Amino acid sequence: MMFNLIEILGGFSVFLFLFFALYLVTTKTSKKLSNGLFAFYLLVIALDLTAFFYPKFITFSYSIEMLRMQVLADLKAPLLYLYIVSILYDNFRLKIKHVLLFLPLFINLIILYPSFFNVNIDQQELFINNYFNQPEALIVTSIGYTTYFFLFFALVYEVIRYRKIINQNYSNSNALVNYTWITQFLVIDIIISLVTLSKSVYRFTYNNIDTTNNLRVIMLLSGLIFICWLFSKALLAPKVFQGVDANLTPIKEKVNTIEDMRIAHIQEFMKEKQPYLDASLTLQKLGHQLGIPSRELSILINQHIGKHFFDFVNGYRIEKAKELLGNTSLPKKTIQEVMYDVGFNSKNSFNTAFKKHTNSTPSQYRKNTSNQQLV
Repeated sequence: MMFNLIEILGGFSVFLFLFFALYLVTTKTSKKLSNGLFAFYLLVIALDLTAFFYPKFITFSYSIEMLRMQVLADLKAPLLYLYIVSILYDNFRLKIKHVLLFLPLFINLIILYPSFFNVNIDQQELFINNYFNQPEALIVTSIGYTTYFFLFFALVYEVIRYRKIINQNYSNSNALVNYTWITQFLVIDIIISLVTLSKSVYRFTYNNIDTTNNLRVIMLLSGLIFICWLFSKALLAPKVFQGVDANLTPIKEKVNTIEDMRIAHIQEFMKEKQPYLDASLTLQKLGHQLGIPSRELSILINQHIGKHFFDFVNGYRIEKAKELLGNTSLPKKTIQEVMYDVGFNSKNSFNTAFKKHTNSTPSQYRKNTSNQQLV
């Protein structure tokens, strides 16, 4: 009964993963490389999951079976890393140096060569039947998981770096959509990986078939939740992927001396020219308008004024919104109209920024201002 459940869950999971991979490679998008990498990643997972039912229909040689098992296991982490980096940065390109990500795969195959690939069929059968008692198996599995967690934490670093770049270079909160998606993705992925790791550790230590099967069911159910979540993202947020320039870097250096006249010029320009009314304003655009290199402008805003570019621009937008909401001499506008007029294009981001700067919502602010004028 348990094996039937595992086979059904495995078959259904494979179908969904392959279907979503097909969707990725056939949909029209400017992020073809990202979609291709993700489709490859999902294909590898699908092929790996076929192990739960394909032996009933197909019999491979021991060498092919070991290659299938090892290659698919060691491809996941590098492909996941490349995929996420490719959607974080819109000018990402595959380079020769990325071959190093697959080095653990080749090391594992070299480790297995003398004790498995370079022996006769009988010895190969004995090796596979006692796989979890083989020291080579423990070594290659350890290398695989070490690689995964190393690349996972490398991705966490990249995502934190990405958020800093967004805050320091973009004024539109929509640019953070990618950050939210990737954070959710990594949380789900690490949960599934920890379940898989628990299954592997248990098999190397106890190898109780009933407990192993229970862990397999949990792993497959986690995979189904994961793929269903991907479908929901594709339906509800099809434009969720938006990269930033890979040449941008977070501001790290401290500025010891900044000319007060340059700061005053920036502040005066913001008040008089009101460039913040442009919802798509970026650090590069503002730097061009001011005649200041974007790198220097970023240092001035982040280190001297003490704000991220995102908060710096929103501060002016909120002040303008307060002016429009409290001015009774002008035709009364709806809060949504005011939101668009001052450069926001999301009600949620407008309300969040307004409350952050005024400690009240736009509607509360308008009501309080009206009451004060009546007194």
